[in-house]
Amino acid sequence: MQGSALIRDLSRQAFRSALARSARRLDEAELRRPAMVFAPHPDDETLGCGGTILLKRRLDVPVRIVFVTDGSGSHPELLPPEELSKLRAREALEASKLLGVDTSRVHLLGFPDRYLLEHREEAISRVVALLEAHRPEQLFVPYAAGENPDHGSTCLIVHEALRRVNRPVTVLEYAVWSWRYWPNVRRDGALWDPRTWVRNTASTVRGLVRSSAFRTCVNVHEVLAGKRAALARHTSQLERRHGDPRWVTLRDVDGGEFLECFFDGFEFYRRIDFNPRPIS
Repeated sequence: MQGSALIRDLSRQAFRSALARSARRLDEAELRRPAMVFAPHPDDETLGCGGTILLKRRLDVPVRIVFVTDGSGSHPELLPPEELSKLRAREALEASKLLGVDTSRVHLLGFPDRYLLEHREEAISRVVALLEAHRPEQLFVPYAAGENPDHGSTCLIVHEALRRVNRPVTVLEYAVWSWRYWPNVRRDGALWDPRTWVRNTASTVRGLVRSSAFRTCVNVHEVLAGKRAALARHTSQLERRHGDPRWVTLRDVDGGEFLECFFDGFEFYRRIDFNPRPIS
């Protein structure tokens, strides 16, 4: 087991380093552009682009964070949704503060976790209002493919809002759950089982194809400690509540290997330069 873990660690390091070398870096001029970050759930902002937010705030660049859902669906069988929603809102504000984003620049839209798409039109209208009121030059949005449904819905909603606002902006899509493939995380099952081998190989191929879209990156090595500190504020996602073994956390995913995908020193993005349509 130790040998296979070592091989995976070395393979992951080589893969992520190669991905970073082949990607275009955001330069300081681009880091200085005002931004709006869309997080489907509290913690996605830190996982996906927390280091980039910290670097922007070091440069005193205006950043707003929009939490689209209330996060009440993470442990609904163990805590009433209304209580979980309040808890995660507090965590979101605390994490944002550690990322350098003041409470006045945090927007809690409060749509129900897991049911965002059912509120599509209202969500689009609210995003349109935010874009028109604050006119960010960059948008950080969750990547859709291979992601949690609320991530895909958030991506769809923001892109539709952009079409309605119809002005130039750079969209930088970040992945969260899409990183769950070998060599980023361990393979499932017994390696000698043919069915396991086929399933894992298919997962890796899909992951590698998706990763080819992430051609932009930011070096965040110097702010990793700050990123970890911000993520730690999302206590409900990292610690078992009252020690309850049924309370699953991000540390449980792939034996903790999943979390480490976000702390290797680079944040990767799929870049889309949105240009407005001519008005006829």
